[in-house]
Amino acid sequence: MASHDRAWKLLFSYPDMVRGLLTGFLPSEWVSDLDLSAMTRQSEGQVTDDARERHPDRVWEVSLGGGPGSILVTIEFQSTVDRTMAVRVLVYTAMLYQDRLRRSSAELPPVLPIVVYYGSEKWKVGEEVAELCAAPGAPRAPYQPSQRHFVLDVGGYTGPLPGGRNWMAELVRLARTPDPEVVAAELRNISARWPESQYDGLLEAILTWLGQVHFPMHRIDLEMPELVNVREAIIMLQQVGMDWSAKLRDEGRVEGRTEGRAEGQVEVVRLQAARKFGAETAERLAGRLAEIADPERAVEVGEWLLECESGEDLLARVDGLCESAAAGDGAAPG
Repeated sequence: MASHDRAWKLLFSYPDMVRGLLTGFLPSEWVSDLDLSAMTRQSEGQVTDDARERHPDRVWEVSLGGGPGSILVTIEFQSTVDRTMAVRVLVYTAMLYQDRLRRSSAELPPVLPIVVYYGSEKWKVGEEVAELCAAPGAPRAPYQPSQRHFVLDVGGYTGPLPGGRNWMAELVRLARTPDPEVVAAELRNISARWPESQYDGLLEAILTWLGQVHFPMHRIDLEMPELVNVREAIIMLQQVGMDWSAKLRDEGRVEGRTEGRAEGQVEVVRLQAARKFGAETAERLAGRLAEIADPERAVEVGEWLLECESGEDLLARVDGLCESAAAGDGAAPG
């Protein structure tokens, strides 16, 4: 659990990841008045009067655009469903406010509490602390605590992903599959979208998250160095994927996986093509790839995406691949 928390905290130490969360996954009206270029990470540790430490996992202060003031964005990471989460969030908010009052008598900023959940169960608990309390009766209702928090279920997210460059969307795409080979293809996709000068350590933090959170959650045992070249990671994951396939085959559990891997690879390649050559080319490409059952061929098409200058060039290569597959020789066009 300690490595799980460290990996999440590392990811959300980067303002670009927090911006991706706020702009891509929260209602736009919640963040439309924020100046997301003016974000400051705050100290999370708050010590209560009886010397017990209670704090959210990450706290960022974000300025309001066009005027004075700010809000506190608190982020808590959860790997298990906790029905008392709303109470914990309320306590964290109170501790933050108490700490502010110790240091300043200024007006307290509003808060935006967020829970980032990544677990195997569906998150089915309430997001409002009042839902955990007995009905107070009308005369006492105004005196009851009330606070709501926002929950993002990373692994179970089924909504549309934001377009453009968004690091939180990259993380959600990776969370959608445990297959190391599909993850390798998506990492190749990410590295193509983000020039190395813009990594700013975030890609390395994602690799740490994969090794300490994502793969262990799916019971895939592999070691990924915290700092590793992304090309080396892709090669390693492709090899791990092949080893994983062999293990499943030995255990008699390989049925359906080849088809699932192929579908996953096709989706990754389709997304890559849409970003580089547009939606029409992507849909034409997906139709052609649906004829190919071999996930390794889909990975190869992903590599062609980086080489081709036009969608027509890419489609011509894939047509040659489909002809080879239909003929049964398995050879890829040059």
